Amino acid sequence: MSIACISAFNEERTIAGVVVQAMRFVGSVVVCDDGSPDLTGEIAEALGAVVVRHERNLGYGAAVGSLFREARSWR
Repeated sequence: MSIACISAFNEERTIAGVVVQAMRFVGSVVVCDDGSPDLTGEIAEALGAVVVRHERNLGYGAAVGSLFREARSWR
């Protein structure tokens, strides 16, 4: 199974396009909403992405780590 992992913080204006485009090429999309106060996570989830949420912004490295842990759990 192919998975696209997307780290996002305050991307409610662009996340829909990114998720939709990624879904054209992979079986599943996982988005890490890294503590966004906007609707980033909700938009990604509504489009069919699995969303991992951080309560507060932990940074890119933590988001990538969360994405990889989620993807590995699908085995």
